[in-house]
Amino acid sequence: MNKRNFFEKLTGSIKFSSDEEYIKDDNEEYVEEEVLESDDLYDEDDDFDTEEVGELSVDMYRVNNAIIIKTMVAGIKKSEIDISLTRDQVKIEGSRANDPEGRIETHYYEELYWGAFERTIELPEEVDIELAEAHESHGLLTLVLPLVDKDRQARIKIR
Repeated sequence: MNKRNFFEKLTGSIKFSSDEEYIKDDNEEYVEEEVLESDDLYDEDDDFDTEEVGELSVDMYRVNNAIIIKTMVAGIKKSEIDISLTRDQVKIEGSRANDPEGRIETHYYEELYWGAFERTIELPEEVDIELAEAHESHGLLTLVLPLVDKDRQARIKIR
């Protein structure tokens, strides 16, 4: 290996040639290690054409006898949001289109998420799916999921 310069000694870094890589072995000496080629990093079966699906950020908490879930869905029509609910899980999915008319010529910043999104949330307690409600106001989606009343009793008449 080549002699290290002052900066490399000061920072503890080492120089790598383009064809070989050095790492420290158990004896704290640099040894040559095989370098992976970029072709080795991908499997031929990898599908890079599939659309990436974003994950919604949520707040979930309990108020009285209901679980409340809040998430931001600004820029999405209510009709384009799909919410499916079971007693122990809720799934929110949809898509946010950036420039459906194709008018954007150049992006100077593109920090917002555009495209398909979904979020599946396991609920900590069973909810009553018949009484569940969803409200959207100023881009904030709020789900109100009343808890199942496990102590509720009913009388059954014999026919």
